[in-house]
Amino acid sequence: MFNKINLVNLIQKSILFILILTPIFSIQASLSLIIGGIINNSTALTSPYIKGIKDLFFIFIIFVSFLLIIKNFFINRVTLTFLFVIIICILIPAYYYHRVDHTNILIFLSGIKWLMPFILAVFLIGHINEKLLYKMGTILFYLFIFNFFIQIVQLFFAGGWFGFNALGLSARNPGIFFIPSTAGVFTILVLFFSKFYMDKKLEKKIFFLIPISIFLTESGTAIGAYIIFIAIYKLKKSFLPLMPIVLTFLAIALVFSLGTLSDRPGLLKESFGTRLIIFSEVLNKGTYFAKNFGYGTNTALLIKNRYGLASKINILDSWFSAVVVNLGLINGFVIAILLILFFIALTILKDKEKLIFLIMYSLFSVTTIFTESYPANLIFAVLLAYYIKPKKDNPETPNNPQQISNK
Repeated sequence: MFNKINLVNLIQKSILFILILTPIFSIQASLSLIIGGIINNSTALTSPYIKGIKDLFFIFIIFVSFLLIIKNFFINRVTLTFLFVIIICILIPAYYYHRVDHTNILIFLSGIKWLMPFILAVFLIGHINEKLLYKMGTILFYLFIFNFFIQIVQLFFAGGWFGFNALGLSARNPGIFFIPSTAGVFTILVLFFSKFYMDKKLEKKIFFLIPISIFLTESGTAIGAYIIFIAIYKLKKSFLPLMPIVLTFLAIALVFSLGTLSDRPGLLKESFGTRLIIFSEVLNKGTYFAKNFGYGTNTALLIKNRYGLASKINILDSWFSAVVVNLGLINGFVIAILLILFFIALTILKDKEKLIFLIMYSLFSVTTIFTESYPANLIFAVLLAYYIKPKKDNPETPNNPQQISNK
């Protein structure tokens, strides 16, 4: 049966299909900014059955990849290593603590969902090629156009849920999403694909729309990420070893200008300051191992609000804080060291694309739990799998990327 089905092709088509479906997962909530119906930021206006579609696709893709392992009776060494680390260092200790404390199984599953993009990336290793990324780039182009159109509609017709600007128009406009920061992250990802994996004709059409879209969200993270992205992208590779100095200069400049640029004067104190306080509290209360696996997730927070479970669950709004809660201090420290080492290595190697990817998601991690934010989590898994597996080991990868962009 396996021989009659191209399983790799099935995996890639599943990724493209679920990416196309992006608007259905939040469009009802985003339109409610115009027609009303919102109670609070945690209001679930979209059916959980619809939201669950993307999670089912993640599981389906992993299942198909597992079938490939069975079919070929072979598992990639990198895949095996990552699976070993995830199971031994995270899942087994987490399950042990949950079993001992008799914690609700839904909280444990919330942790699995939070970890899903990394698990998905492990099973995608060897199945992602440049041709697929260009197809994703085309889909993201059209999704961005649709998102931008909804943003313009919200600008003129949305109520004051996120406040009003100096002209009396809607201050923050997330488009097809509900949370402005999620929309900002999406636009930065579109920017990334436009520079590396998108037809040049399509890139030119949205070149000026991207910064407008970002400013329509008034997302401080997105504005800062855009400035840093462009600075690194324009920097010559020979100057990449000076990246720490460049980033330090940009960070200082953003501290004094981000509030003005985002038209949110109290941004640093209200947004970043609050998250810094939460992170400090998380560090003080943190456990050494994954004893609280699942508690540092948005899903667990929804479970708490609905069923009154797990009273120690709090809003984190930061992937770094979530790491400390879900994985413990030791795993959090290891991840921090790995991020620093990867940054140093990519800087020395002058690999601009992967360096931007690392910095981009590191910035997202400050203000969002990106592993639970769609489509940022799907794109993260795909790109991570592609970067982990050397391009030369992907036989379907074209020798000349420009051949794709000109099609």
